Amino acid sequence: MSKDIDLKNVPWFKNPMVWMVIFFPSLAVVAGTATIFIAINTEDGLVVDDYYKKGLQINQIIEYDKKSKEMGLRAFVDTNAKTGEILVSLEATTELELKSEITFRLVHRTRSGLDQFTTLSRVGNSPDYKGYIKPPIIEGRWTIQIISQGNWRLKQNFTTKDAENILMNITS
Repeated sequence: MSKDIDLKNVPWFKNPMVWMVIFFPSLAVVAGTATIFIAINTEDGLVVDDYYKKGLQINQIIEYDKKSKEMGLRAFVDTNAKTGEILVSLEATTELELKSEITFRLVHRTRSGLDQFTTLSRVGNSPDYKGYIKPPIIEGRWTIQIISQGNWRLKQNFTTKDAENILMNITS
């Protein structure tokens, strides 16, 4: 013997179909609101406004990389992630023209808002350069770039996980 339920006498809030009709549109509104919140509060670091200009600069960057390779350039980088102190020692297999300052770039792989740029000053007559960045260096994938304007560039990718000190040997 089957028991039939008379849906006409059941209040609307006890009907499962009503809740299913309410649930899915409500879920879409909540998900849409969350998506808008995330889009507003995060950076779109991968989007470049002047992509054409960036594309034209790639040839110059390739020349910098070639020159550092021809010179046999190496850099030893010691970075204290807590204090932000950076010490870079340069050496090359050929004659190296040491400038009074070089540029140090710490570039996050996906979030450009975390990128840091600083000028490193030469320490006396040595091939060492010293400077500071804003600590701490957060966990993630990074690229270090050391650039002598108009001459050469060294770069190296690395991953950090709460590192206090980052020691690297960057070769061209």
